[in-house]
Amino acid sequence: MRLTVLTFFLFLSLTGMSQTGRETRIDSLENALKIAEHDTTRVNILSELARNYGGIDSLKCFENGFKAIALSKKINYLRGMADANINLAGGYLDYFDVENAKKYFRIGNNFADKLIAKDSSARNMKIWLRGNYNLGVAYGYEGNVDKEIEYVAKTIPIAQQMGDKMFVANGNTNLAIKYNNMARFDKAYEMFEISQEQFKEIGEPEDILYHSLSFATSLAQMDSLDRMKSVLDIAKTNLDKIPNSFYEGLYFGELGFYYGRSGKFDKALKALDRSSEYYKDHKSNYYFKLLYQRYADIYDKMGDFKKAKAYTLKYINFTDEEHSVNDKVGSYYKLAKYEAGLNRYQQAYNYLKEYVTALDSVRASELENDMQELEIQYKTATKEKEILSLKNEKSETALALEKKKSQNYMLWAIASVLSLILFIGYYGYNSQLRKARKKEQQQETEVSTLKQEQQNQLFSAMIEGQENERKRLAIDLHDGLGGRLSGISLNLSKLDKDEPKEYPKAQLKKVMKDLDDALTELRTIARNMMPETLVKFGLKAALKDYCSSRTGNETKVTLQFYGSEQGIDLNQQVTMYRIMQELINNAIKHAKASEILVQFIKDDTKIDITVEDNGIGFKEETLVDKEDGMGISNLKTRVAYLKGNIEFHSEVNEGTTVNVQITLDAT
Repeated sequence: MRLTVLTFFLFLSLTGMSQTGRETRIDSLENALKIAEHDTTRVNILSELARNYGGIDSLKCFENGFKAIALSKKINYLRGMADANINLAGGYLDYFDVENAKKYFRIGNNFADKLIAKDSSARNMKIWLRGNYNLGVAYGYEGNVDKEIEYVAKTIPIAQQMGDKMFVANGNTNLAIKYNNMARFDKAYEMFEISQEQFKEIGEPEDILYHSLSFATSLAQMDSLDRMKSVLDIAKTNLDKIPNSFYEGLYFGELGFYYGRSGKFDKALKALDRSSEYYKDHKSNYYFKLLYQRYADIYDKMGDFKKAKAYTLKYINFTDEEHSVNDKVGSYYKLAKYEAGLNRYQQAYNYLKEYVTALDSVRASELENDMQELEIQYKTATKEKEILSLKNEKSETALALEKKKSQNYMLWAIASVLSLILFIGYYGYNSQLRKARKKEQQQETEVSTLKQEQQNQLFSAMIEGQENERKRLAIDLHDGLGGRLSGISLNLSKLDKDEPKEYPKAQLKKVMKDLDDALTELRTIARNMMPETLVKFGLKAALKDYCSSRTGNETKVTLQFYGSEQGIDLNQQVTMYRIMQELINNAIKHAKASEILVQFIKDDTKIDITVEDNGIGFKEETLVDKEDGMGISNLKTRVAYLKGNIEFHSEVNEGTTVNVQITLDAT
């Protein structure tokens, strides 16, 4: 699990409770408010209602918060003004309105400073702690990690003096996460150790298990395997206290990974066996596939190529739908390696041929599909251009006929003037009126022609952009990886042609080294085409990962993801990911935005995607001029693939909002 995600959950643990618990608490507070007799009591209840409605009902959250503030001012209730402003700020933070959150946190903290100067009781100090800690969290939402650490760090000693151990434990964990994200691993390690001990003392088993697995994940990033094992032991102790925990299979899988990395292969295999038993009961083919890979890797490290080969064959026997192209092609390479390790060079050579053939087949198939699609698009574009050309010719013919007709009218008018001089005024006026109408029609025809030309240019630009992108991919595959594989294929063909009884081991190892380099290059290209996080964990995890990677000191990217990716197939998820990726890149590169909000909302009938930034914006009438630089034609093509609609709203120096709506029946 990524640490930026853990930060968000830690904040929730300090400011709220479970959904069911909060609803019960709200009902109790609403009933208490009805019978409250004193204004101070009403302020306290209204303030608590604002706090508990945060993240559930924004209208009631803000309504109760402002009522509490107004009543506190009326009766000059200092504690109420501090608590109500801080709770209202928390509501704004729940809905990612960071500016208003910071504003009301500051107001509340000023009242809290005055409050504890008069009365530093535990009740008042908790208000002060909550306000300062969450102001730090708000700075963290903006990407200002130094400010967040400053505010969180100053609350911990106060909480220690008060004996609030849960506050201290959560605060230390938050600091550990921040230090780890800043690559200050020594400091992160120190803070994680402190909070780990604190959670062991006060936390429930689920809390400790969750925290321990999070700590273990960070330790893996630090390459601290010894400490990782001790943390996994703590996780196991608490796992035993939770019957049928979701974390059981994951725990033993990670334990097997740890033992494999540590060279303790017997223990690694036993841990993987336990994970296998769990997933067998839960009928999870996906995790079985991963387990077969881990079994093969361990036997590979042990030098037991026979068993490594057996598990690789189990892995490869999954259906095509359960394998990525890279996994299946890579399996042939591993099988060749294992056969060579068993001194069965003929079989190794055969697998190498299958590897190269499969790789060539994949490349050829992809290029053929791309060329067919480009050909269809080219033919479509050509036909539309022909239609536009016919329309333009028809318009020119109509203009010529209109002109000739006008000349006839003029001759008729002159003849009428000569024959009926008394009516010259009438016919002169009639002729001028016709001229005006004809000029207006001509102008309308010219405007229509210009619009058609612009549409034609827009479509041509879109086709050209797609063709350039596909040509770039074809060049990467053909000139880079293709050239390398052609050389390997030539060397293998020579070996096959010579047909020696004993294949020279040195030559075969060189071929395998070249194949290893080619596989690395293939994986690099594949990662650029398909994010690994999306394939393994889904759209939500991939978007969180990407938004986190694009957040820095100058830019903050916030993701709000409502609903789930269930029911959306992988191709559609990839397309949606590329759309949001392009919009985020535009906001950073072109709009120079410092804040970007990404929303993904899915209900039973539709998906709404919104990307909003506070950048320099642009005039909407110049949108066509920006299509090349901002990749808008590409965006429209991807949205059209999903059978959706895309709208742009922008003002200069006011930012840009892009809305994409996709009807689920249409997808």
